[in-house]
Amino acid sequence: MAIDVGFTRRAAILMAVAMALAGGCRHKEKGLSSMVNMADPYTATQLVSGFHAVENGAWRWTMRRFSVMLKTPQGAETNGATLLFRLFVPDDQINRLGPITVSADVDGHQLEPQTYAKPGDYVYSRPVPAEALKAPSVKVNFSLDKDREPDGVDGRQLGVVATTIGLKPR
Repeated sequence: MAIDVGFTRRAAILMAVAMALAGGCRHKEKGLSSMVNMADPYTATQLVSGFHAVENGAWRWTMRRFSVMLKTPQGAETNGATLLFRLFVPDDQINRLGPITVSADVDGHQLEPQTYAKPGDYVYSRPVPAEALKAPSVKVNFSLDKDREPDGVDGRQLGVVATTIGLKPR
């Protein structure tokens, strides 16, 4: 029985590359990030609930309630951090629903809500006290005071458009 050495060598190289890539992906997925980009497949596992699929390779619609797990930034357990949520409120949402209020809590510590009365790009930015950041990771829960309920056209509950959510050390 003749063995094709070229085929065997190519197969071994492909297997080594596949294992290296898989190992790199697993390693990156194991560690949480303190900043989650909605389009990044490596941090998508940190989206706990309330997010729709990535659209246009850059953003996701949220539902009325949505949550994300974030790594606590180094030093935040002493100095606190700032929660940053980059969002877009479409004009259609404002026209249909009126002003939309975003509320958040970090592991149960309530943060001040913010109301958006006009369409546009915004950053919901709130200080997070050090006592909320004692664990290596924290769950951040968001809620909107209203959303667009599923209809016959889209079929999804639509809140706001999310691009990034994260904790920045202070």
